[in-house]
Amino acid sequence: MTLHTGQFAPATFAVSQVRCEKDHVRSRDCAYQVAWNINPHMRVGAVAWRRACSQHRAFLRTLREAGAGFFELPFVHGAYDSVFAKDNAVLVSQEGELRALLATMRHGQRRGEQSARARWLSARGFDVIEPGRVHIEGGDVAMLPQGRGALLGWGQRSTPRAAGVLEAFLDAPVTPLELCDPYLYHLDTALTVLSDGTALVCPEAFTPESLRTLSRTEGIQQVVPVAREDALAFGLNLVEVGNTVIVGARVPRVEALLRGLGRRAVSVKLDQFHLAGGSAACLVARVHTLPPVSAQRSREEREQEEPTSLSA
Repeated sequence: MTLHTGQFAPATFAVSQVRCEKDHVRSRDCAYQVAWNINPHMRVGAVAWRRACSQHRAFLRTLREAGAGFFELPFVHGAYDSVFAKDNAVLVSQEGELRALLATMRHGQRRGEQSARARWLSARGFDVIEPGRVHIEGGDVAMLPQGRGALLGWGQRSTPRAAGVLEAFLDAPVTPLELCDPYLYHLDTALTVLSDGTALVCPEAFTPESLRTLSRTEGIQQVVPVAREDALAFGLNLVEVGNTVIVGARVPRVEALLRGLGRRAVSVKLDQFHLAGGSAACLVARVHTLPPVSAQRSREEREQEEPTSLSA
């Protein structure tokens, strides 16, 4: 089935299945599991399969109840981390066109997912763009409100040069932020930007210069610090759907922050995915709606439009 932007709910996500379709003989390689160690959270062999399936179903049900739409990506045989759909590509919809910036994974264990993801997205109507020889992963991208561009985390997985690739893809400014905590290895484990421009941030995850840069970034209205303990519990790996924010664990201080910001915080237990280093945000790839090209004037152009002064 080819996708059309008219089919999309206001918040639409790509999600991955957690096991292969029944088109070949089942084997151990057919299902999500932790089979290697490429981040400090991973515990090889620790996943309880039935519990993971139940948690994933509950998460999708919560997404649907919040008003989100989603379409499924097939599980990639033998690529156990393919359940973390956000990492594979940055997805956008603009003026009726669908585009995907395919990620270039740093670790070889994840690169095998990408050819299958590219084929699926292309068959469903996405114009798939491959960035070439630069590391960029979807978990390192945070979009800013109202098409103001994006943030890019670099240092653990993505590289600073990826900012230029992402900027060209979005035709909007991209602000690179250096990550420095190996346990908060993707940007979406250390920071989330809500639709009103509020950034919830674990300060210890960033260099001091990056924190200063973040506070000056256009589109960021306020920066709210969150304790490292809560970030390590995946309290910042959130999914926002309208007024609802879905958290993949009980993190009381983060939930209280969200309620104070006027949001409805809903927790869904995703501890079986924490064992692989991911949570709610990692399990979905939002299709970001970009403003029309004609509306995307650069900040420099706007700044040049100064009012005409009248002399006496």
